[in-house]
Amino acid sequence: MNHFQPIFKRPQWIFFDLDDTLWDFAANSLKSLRHVFDNFHEVSDKFNSFDDFIRVYHTHNARMWNLHAQGMVTSGFLKTERWRLTLFPESAPAASTEFCSVVNSAYLENLAMQSAIADHAAEVLALISKESMVGIISNGFTDTQYKKLFNSGLWRFVARTIISDEIGIQKPDSRIFDYAIRETGASSLPVMVGDNPDTDIMGALKAGWKAIWFNPSGKRFPYDDSTMDSDGIDPTRFLGTAKNMKEVYEILSGLQH
Repeated sequence: MNHFQPIFKRPQWIFFDLDDTLWDFAANSLKSLRHVFDNFHEVSDKFNSFDDFIRVYHTHNARMWNLHAQGMVTSGFLKTERWRLTLFPESAPAASTEFCSVVNSAYLENLAMQSAIADHAAEVLALISKESMVGIISNGFTDTQYKKLFNSGLWRFVARTIISDEIGIQKPDSRIFDYAIRETGASSLPVMVGDNPDTDIMGALKAGWKAIWFNPSGKRFPYDDSTMDSDGIDPTRFLGTAKNMKEVYEILSGLQH
């Protein structure tokens, strides 16, 4: 990528989601779930296979995160309840809390040590950070997210990290994007790059930002121009879809600030 030229005429803030955008959450989480399965017989004894375990866990984890995004459960409840539903579905919510907390800690500690990142993420961030300010806006647990940044080496390129758990506001709530502007002094329509079309992209667009959808699987963007118009969004602020970090850089290269 050495043939790429600096992309900005003046400094600008580019914010990235962390999980499944820069940091390969799917691969890293799988390794950490394997760690839990292999090291807790109370987990492995309840399932016929590792595949059965992760299928059940992912179902309950996704449900808990959805409730958390709606403000219906706290992060503390989420951490243990996803494991209770996976391991002790017949018990009351308060039951087995201590063991679920132990398993959750083991999972998160191992997860934070993993370092797989998206292809070309480091070199693209290195290029961007030479001409603009790089920020992170992430829905996640404070301590774990900071450790992910450190252990992956991505921290070297990041000027400001904003984590939902730290400030009590989650994407797509426009207040987290407003907070980012206040904290950084970002102007000229900051850009948000993320993998989630609802929390990252529509959240940023509704807050008045520009956005790039990081979409390695090549899915169709679920919102058309008319939908964005009806939400008061200028469709031209949606800068497009990128299948990889190189394409993110190419889209950013075309911006005229």
